[in-house]
Amino acid sequence: MKCILLAAFLIGTLLPAQSRHAHFYRKDYTYFEEFDAFYKLHWDLTGTDWNRAFLTCDDEGSTLFYPKAKAEWTLVKNLTNRMLEAPNVTDIFVGLHDEFELGEFITVDGHSTPYPLPSESPLLPHPDNCITMNIDSGLFNVDNCQRIPDSPLPFVCKKVEEKTCPTIDRSYKHVKSARKCYKVNTKPKMWQDAMRTCFMEGGILTVIENSEQAEIIKNMISYDEAYFVGVRRLFSRSDFYTVKGQKFTEMYENKYDDNNHDCGTVFKNGNEILYTSTADCVNPWPFICEMEVPDV
Repeated sequence: MKCILLAAFLIGTLLPAQSRHAHFYRKDYTYFEEFDAFYKLHWDLTGTDWNRAFLTCDDEGSTLFYPKAKAEWTLVKNLTNRMLEAPNVTDIFVGLHDEFELGEFITVDGHSTPYPLPSESPLLPHPDNCITMNIDSGLFNVDNCQRIPDSPLPFVCKKVEEKTCPTIDRSYKHVKSARKCYKVNTKPKMWQDAMRTCFMEGGILTVIENSEQAEIIKNMISYDEAYFVGVRRLFSRSDFYTVKGQKFTEMYENKYDDNNHDCGTVFKNGNEILYTSTADCVNPWPFICEMEVPDV
């Protein structure tokens, strides 16, 4: 029976979460369903240099656009076609640059370019290099990051929906660094009922995989209170396993005592340290659920 329950729990962690989209960001942004993002074309004097374009997007809570998928460049032409009076310009600033003098271009969010640039040019003989993109062809060119005042370049700001918890239960808190959402349930339950509760909510009892996640959990729980987590023995006196099927010895472990019970708990004391321990599975304790946040 225990094996059947564990299998059900593991299957549950693999079920895809349904994403929720509110197709509105700001009135001056346009949503493109194909790329699941919002875009705004800027054609004004803020395009006099790449940094000002970057800061303008940042002020709006978005990022300077670059095409993550090759076909994404086509939406720029779509946006210019919607203008009542199309600007007499062929290129725009995009979020690719070599301002840090690395010898290669990186994206505005600090990654290598997602694909080879189709028109590679030697870096210009000064450190201020940015990429511009032709509106009609999507081809890239190396250009100066600084423009002369009377020839600014347009640019596009892009807003992607923030990754949030795949549930409308606002008790789940999204932790970006862990790519997880956590919920502390203060109503005590037996371990199996706690696991069932997490499972029905779309998650599992939390599995603390490293010291960073331990720090997150420590800051969410109360002092001197034990909480059930996703660790237990499958059979009496056997090794401890997580509900993800991993041996507990491969996870975060900071034993407080040698209680010889079958279900895992964590707690913190006045030393601000998160300890791992065990408790009787049929004794009710508060518990912590987690959900994975899927990559978009």
